[in-house]
Amino acid sequence: QAYNCLIHFYKRNLQYLNCLTTPMNGGGQPGGGREGGGSPTVQLHKLCVHLIGGAGGGQELVSSHYRSALQLLTSTASHGHPGQGEEASVLDRMVKGLARSSRERDAAQLTSLHTKLVSCSKDILRNRTSILALLHSLSEREATNNSQPSPFTSSLPYSNNKHATKPSNKSSGKSSLSSSGLGSTFQAPLSSHPSLSNSALSHSASQPSLSGTFHPPLPPKPRSRPTSLYAVETDSDTGTKSIPVVRPSDPAPSEQDLVRELVFVFQGIEGSLIKCEGGSYSLDRKVVMSSHQRSMVIKLCEVGWLYGQVHSFTERQAGEVSYGLVGHSFVTALREELTEYYRLLAALEHNVREGGVTLLQLGIWTRQPMARLRLLVEIVTSVGVARGGALATQLYTFLSQGDPELRGCVATLLSACCRPLYTMLLRWVLDGSLEDPHNEFFICGEPGVQGEAIWHHKYSIRKAMIPRFLSLAWTKKILSTGKSINFLNSVCKDSSPVEGRAMVISQLEVMDPATLFRGELDSPLLETMGNLYRSTARHVLDIMFGKFQLMAHMAALRKYMLLGQGDIMRYLLDLLEGELGQPATQLYPHNLAGILETAIRGTNTQFEEQDILERLDVRLLEIQPGDTGWDVFSLDYKVTGPIGVVFTPDTMTQYLMLFNTLWRAKRMEWVLSCTWKKLASLHKMARQIVELAPVLHLANLVASEMIHFVHQLAYYITFEVMECGWDALIKQINLAESLDEVISAHDEFLCTLVARALLDERSREILTQLRAIYDRILEFQTIANRIHDDAVAEWDARQTRNLLINSKTKAGEYGTSDQMDQQDKDRKKVYTKNKLGSARAQLRIVSQSYGDMVRTFLFQLTCSHDESLQCLSFRLDFNSHYKKRDSRLSKPLTFSHRRMSMSGMSTPMTSSQMTSSLMSMGP
Repeated sequence: QAYNCLIHFYKRNLQYLNCLTTPMNGGGQPGGGREGGGSPTVQLHKLCVHLIGGAGGGQELVSSHYRSALQLLTSTASHGHPGQGEEASVLDRMVKGLARSSRERDAAQLTSLHTKLVSCSKDILRNRTSILALLHSLSEREATNNSQPSPFTSSLPYSNNKHATKPSNKSSGKSSLSSSGLGSTFQAPLSSHPSLSNSALSHSASQPSLSGTFHPPLPPKPRSRPTSLYAVETDSDTGTKSIPVVRPSDPAPSEQDLVRELVFVFQGIEGSLIKCEGGSYSLDRKVVMSSHQRSMVIKLCEVGWLYGQVHSFTERQAGEVSYGLVGHSFVTALREELTEYYRLLAALEHNVREGGVTLLQLGIWTRQPMARLRLLVEIVTSVGVARGGALATQLYTFLSQGDPELRGCVATLLSACCRPLYTMLLRWVLDGSLEDPHNEFFICGEPGVQGEAIWHHKYSIRKAMIPRFLSLAWTKKILSTGKSINFLNSVCKDSSPVEGRAMVISQLEVMDPATLFRGELDSPLLETMGNLYRSTARHVLDIMFGKFQLMAHMAALRKYMLLGQGDIMRYLLDLLEGELGQPATQLYPHNLAGILETAIRGTNTQFEEQDILERLDVRLLEIQPGDTGWDVFSLDYKVTGPIGVVFTPDTMTQYLMLFNTLWRAKRMEWVLSCTWKKLASLHKMARQIVELAPVLHLANLVASEMIHFVHQLAYYITFEVMECGWDALIKQINLAESLDEVISAHDEFLCTLVARALLDERSREILTQLRAIYDRILEFQTIANRIHDDAVAEWDARQTRNLLINSKTKAGEYGTSDQMDQQDKDRKKVYTKNKLGSARAQLRIVSQSYGDMVRTFLFQLTCSHDESLQCLSFRLDFNSHYKKRDSRLSKPLTFSHRRMSMSGMSTPMTSSQMTSSLMSMGP
């Protein structure tokens, strides 16, 4: 309404700009004269009648406001001679106020009329800015009639004016506080402008309808201490008396002077009696006053100091762009708190101008604001330079307040800080978009990471920014939700909608950011987040297991990288014997790939899906000097597409390690099988070659011992390691709710295999001992092959000699001669003593060395931390064959391991502990 009056004022009175000083009649009414009903004074009076009388004010109050407004408009000192910049600022605020009220047409009309007014009144209208400020102030007053009570204020007393109507209660003569008590909210009846008269205040005090919900407009913060509060010149027109001037040299200032000084201190401005030195306020010692008054003044100065701390923090942090969205929201919330504090100051200044305010009343009225400011200072001191989620965490620590008003203050600040975090959270969980220009969110991303690596390496949790009211478990779920959306869009190329997403969006749109810090128990926000997390995770699993056949690829890795498909592995060993026996430098990958293709076509592997067969390939490891083909050959499984999220490069390296270990064990089994066949073929020859029987018997004993070891080790790896681990993996995958749980189950499966296959750090010495045993088996193969070759050669020589004797006898000649007999004796002697003797000695050495290594290996297994490895030692020595030959194995447990068992420890023995135990417990 005030803006409408302003526009009407411009339209009707451009030609009467010099008539504002027309004298009024005796009754406070504008004179008639030549102005008539359309003069500016008449319009001003109508405006006062409309605003004051429409709100319930009487004629006396209307006249008082009319005189004050007319004096303000005609005074040359109004508002300190505002300049063009302030006039533009007032006009800009008015236009913005109309725009916010969706009155763009009125705003444009106001701008046009103001331009005309400026061009027509350059030297005529002296107080154009004051007129704009007055009308803008009246419009703000009407807008604040329905505002909430100020949280900073307490009840103020009714006016001391003789015309005011005092409340009818028994305590009205003893106290000037309102009946609402100290805890009630301050009701600001009038503006703090000095032009408002005592009669206006008294009438407002007697009219609850006018003062019950009204807040004065905010006064501009003074840049310097004005002198108008201390000395008011005598108005020659009205004849009013000036307020007594307070001089700093006065030896004993009155209580009213101290109150006026404190009002300025509350604004952070030092006065003539109270000085600010180094940020602290002090009262001059030369000022004569009682100790009680001095202590009360110093105590009230704390309000100004607290205000200064909060104000300086807001001014300092508002200019920091790097403070982030959360920080600037916090600064804005602090400024809103200070806005309510400014309203209190405006009301206090008005009451001080009216007089009668004591230090005790001032202390009572500022008690609650002081507690509020003290809390704000504690908050800004604790916050410091914290940003983002860390800032929200610091605020959350102040939420547990005994005072409901202080708790509400902290909740308001925390809600403002959570608003940017809530917006980032919604964009992340709904669209997978990470909008965090200042690195304030608890989830961070690496823009350079692309492809399937985004699941593991692009997004991570920034733990320093996790608010205290969000647990790490919920943070991981939030991370997984947005990460799943990005994974579906960029890697899986899936655009199908997630089930229930529309309902979740509708629920999140009506929620308040304050639900973030209201606790995890029965939180509607976290419940909605949990539903979104489960639906998104289930959609990802359906895509991975359905479209991309994740379980089929896991089964293929088990068959070919973990040697689960036995027929192709045995056939591949037979086909690769000639190639892999060569030096590693003479191998060609294409030849090996052709052999692999032959093995696939000759076994049941040919019935696998084409996608799996295309991924199966041959790989040669890094070649070291002296390596053979057996040392560098390996199968490979090519991983591309979304399944690379589960089968990462590190995971495939573990599969490669397991394949090499299992391939070496499989080769030992195949070597001993071939050796046993050769030794079995010599039994018929031993009937004629009598010297061969003892050596052959010894070789069969060593072979049987080695075959038992390899078979038990193969059983352990196949059933206790592979099958048990695979069964546990399938159970965990069936219970998994997200892809992260599937990845975790698969990683746990591989870690179990690596540990029980002796490939981890704790089993390095055991693996070294096992490889030494494998070397003894290969040595035995060499000796057995030489025995077989020598026996076959001797068998052939003897058969040839017998055939020669028979043929000569049939021809009527002597079947032999002395020379032939001597050659036969020499050959048999060389075979018996040299070849068989050397083979017997080598067999005994290999047998002794193998036995010692196996006993050491069994002792290491017994000292292992893994129960399955301990059980393997019992299985390898099921008949106590090695136990009888080594006193270290005759005890159930070693002393060190028995001590660990009694103390409940599960850590393995270190290498130094095992070495000392071996030395101290010899045979």
